[in-house]
Amino acid sequence: MARLRGLTTETLRHYDRIDLFKPQYVDPQSGYRYYSIFQYEVLGTIKELRQLGMSLDEIKNYFNERSFSKSSEILKSKHKDLVSKLNELKDLEENIRGKIVYMNHVAKINEFQTVMLREIGRRKLITLNERINNNLELCYGVIRLENMLTEKAPILASNRLGIIIEEADLKTKRFEEPSAIFVVAKNKEKIPEQYQRIVPAGLFACIRYNGELLWNRSKSLNKIFDYLDETDYQIIGDALQIMHVDITITDKPNEIKFEIQVPVQKV
Repeated sequence: MARLRGLTTETLRHYDRIDLFKPQYVDPQSGYRYYSIFQYEVLGTIKELRQLGMSLDEIKNYFNERSFSKSSEILKSKHKDLVSKLNELKDLEENIRGKIVYMNHVAKINEFQTVMLREIGRRKLITLNERINNNLELCYGVIRLENMLTEKAPILASNRLGIIIEEADLKTKRFEEPSAIFVVAKNKEKIPEQYQRIVPAGLFACIRYNGELLWNRSKSLNKIFDYLDETDYQIIGDALQIMHVDITITDKPNEIKFEIQVPVQKV
C-alpha cells in the first residue's frame, strides 16, 4: 500500500496510531498490518489533502463528516491560501531580481570622491524623525523602520537605507551632527503620514565614497561645497546619505559604499 501511493511505511504506521487511516486487519501474532485495495482511494484522498496544505487534524475532521458543500468550501479556502502564497513568492522574486540588477550596477561603479550633478526623481521616505546618536540607537532605529514594511527582504542588497543630513547642519558645516535615518518607500507601502517625508524631484550634487558610515563624510561634503562655490550652485534642502553597499552584504570595510546627494540649484 505504501509503494502504491508513494509513501513510507512509517507514514502508514503514524496514520494508524493517530486513527486517521487504519489497516483493515492486524495480525495479532506478527503485528503485520494488512490493507484492502478498496482503501486505496481513501489514502489517495489523504495524500491530496496533505498536498493542499491541510493538517492531519483538519483531514481527520474532513473524514468524520464529508459533504459536497464542505468539500467545496475547503477547496475554495485552500485556493485562496495558495493564491496568497503565489503573490508573496511573486513579490519576493521581483524583489530578488531587482537586487541582482542593483548589485550588478554597483559592481561597475568605480568613480569615488568625484562630484557629479544628477537629476533624481521624487522619493517618499519613511523616517522616525529622530536623530541617531550612537550605534545602539542606529540598530534599534533600523529595526523599527523595517517593521513598518510589509514586503519581503526590503533592506538586503538595496540602496534604500540612509541618513538625512539637515540643511541647517550643512550650511553651518556641522557634518558630524546626529542625523535621522530613513528607508525609501515603495509606492504600494501604506505608511502613516507622521513617518513620511517627501523628497521632491530635482538636481542633486552627488559624491560616492568607501568606508564606514562617518568615515570620509566630512571630506566628501567639503568637496561638494568647493564644487558648488566654483560652479555657482547653492543648497536648497536636506541632503541624503545613501548606503549603497553596507554590512548586510559584506564585512570588508573597503567594499562598503555610500553616496551623498545634496539638492542644489543655480544661483
